[in-house]
Order: sequence, then structure tokens, then C-alpha cells
Amino acid sequence: MGMLRDLGLKLDTWHGRTAMARFKNGWPAHASPDVGFYRTPLTQYRYRVVGSGPTLVFAADPPMSLENYDGLIEAFSPYFRVIVFELPAMGFSAVSSDYRFDFYQTNDDVARFLADVAGEGAILAFSCVAGLCAVDLACRRPELVSRLALIQTTDVAGFAVWKARRDPQGILAKPIIGQLAMKQMAPKRMPDWYRLSVGRKEMIDALVACACRSFEHGAMWSLASAYQVYMDPNIRLGRPKQPALAFWGQADRSHPAEHVDSPKRLADHVDMIVYPDLGHTPELEDPARLCADLRAWIAKSGQVFPPAPEAPII
Repeated sequence: MGMLRDLGLKLDTWHGRTAMARFKNGWPAHASPDVGFYRTPLTQYRYRVVGSGPTLVFAADPPMSLENYDGLIEAFSPYFRVIVFELPAMGFSAVSSDYRFDFYQTNDDVARFLADVAGEGAILAFSCVAGLCAVDLACRRPELVSRLALIQTTDVAGFAVWKARRDPQGILAKPIIGQLAMKQMAPKRMPDWYRLSVGRKEMIDALVACACRSFEHGAMWSLASAYQVYMDPNIRLGRPKQPALAFWGQADRSHPAEHVDSPKRLADHVDMIVYPDLGHTPELEDPARLCADLRAWIAKSGQVFPPAPEAPII
């Protein structure tokens, strides 16, 4: 089983160095403004940095890519130094053949990116499964994390339920078969995923068009490998000491309704903001509302934000 698993993972890391060069010199380097690349021994991260103020880091939630984050950056960058990056083997963050999708290997690699690009004391606004990475780093690399702003992140047990419901026949969980199926299914699976998970239905056509464009240029969605390795049900997370806020969109039909309180199990105290009308990606569906709510939460600690610049009169 171990050999089959390794062969399956190779399907998502094969020709990674070639992909790094192609992405850095091709469409992904110019598709959005302010795109940068940062190389670790395992990953060439693709990211954007805009704004000034406290550093706030978002992990793009695949099949989202950086191109989906214009509205978010516009809403948050007057108040924060916003960083959005694509996770290893997702979007256009290509990986080397040494990458194994292991939970701690991945998180340590993300920590290297954060240390050099974000610096110490960032606010991590990671979503979905990547929220577990944020919790882990808050415990093991506390100097990198001042606060947690988790988005649609349940606990490890909750994600085991989520994974089983999203892959009821266990196809993605099977080495090689899962990777091959995902490569064939990704463009077809993606519209159904948006219809299931997005609360603002009027946004779905634009999200689908953006994802299709990214897939045409080689974007990755290595969900099968993540299912098989990264989303390990035996993970034991620490209890972060940093202030933690969880955003939850109740219109997300990919999560069971009973998971709404599950983020509270990730730390001794987690503040919650629930949006009945928003779905799996509330930060993209209504970024101005999330920005206002995050600023209000931070302001309780005494931090003062400058007023947003007024729109020019035309």
C-alpha cells in the first residue's frame, strides 16, 4: 500500500521543476497584479502582497486561485498588509518530487514561506483544511502567528466526516486511481462544488469561468493526494494560545449543519461569527463585511486602524 501511495503522489508532483519554470515565466506570472514567487526546497509558492498595516495572510482555498481574490484585496488592503498565497500543489504553487503531502512536512514548508514573506506576528486567515495548518503553526511556531482568523475550519474529527461525505465511494482515497480520477474530474467536479458550497449563487458563473481559465493554464487541484495523506484522521493538534476568531458560512451545503460549532473545539476559547447567507468562502462572497467584523474583533484588544481612504470624486 505504501508503494502504491507513493506512486499516486508522484502523479501530482511529476515534472514539478518544469512546472515551476513554466508558471514563473508564463500566464500565472501575469494573470493578476502584484504576483510574486517564493521558492523553498519543496515548493515554489505563488502569492500576492498588497497594502500596509498588520500582516494578514489568506491561503487560497482550491479550486480558488489568486485571480479570485481581487475583491478581498480591495476590501482588506486599506487596513492590512494582505498576503494571499496558493498552497503546495494547488493552483500554481508547483512542488518538487520530494514533496509528500505529509501534514507536518507541508506545514513546516508553509512556515518557511511565512517566515520570509510575511514575517513574524502575522494574522493567519486560513480556510477549510488549511485552517488546521494555521492551528498547528500557532502551536509549533508561535512567533509567526499573532492571531487566528479561521474560515470554515472544523476540527480533525469534523474533517473526517467532511471527507467521507465528499468522497462517498472512496474513489479519491484510493492511491493512483484517486489521482487519475481527479485529473479527469477536476474541471467537471468544480462547477458542482461551487453550486454546493457557495452561498451567493449569483457569483457562481464568474467563479466557474475563473477556475476554467486557471485549469486551461495548468492550475493544480491535488485533492486526491491531500485526501490520502494530508487529511490524516490521527493528527493530534495542540491548543493555540493566540486569540482566535472563527468565521462560518451557514449556507455552505458541503458541511453538515451540526459542524457550525466545531471550530470552538480547536482552542480553549474561540470567538465565533456566523453568516446565515454566506457559504464556504465568506471572505470572497462578502469581503467588506468580513473585513469590518475582523477589524471590530481586533479593536477589542485596543488596536486602532486608520480610516479607509475616501473614494476619489470623478
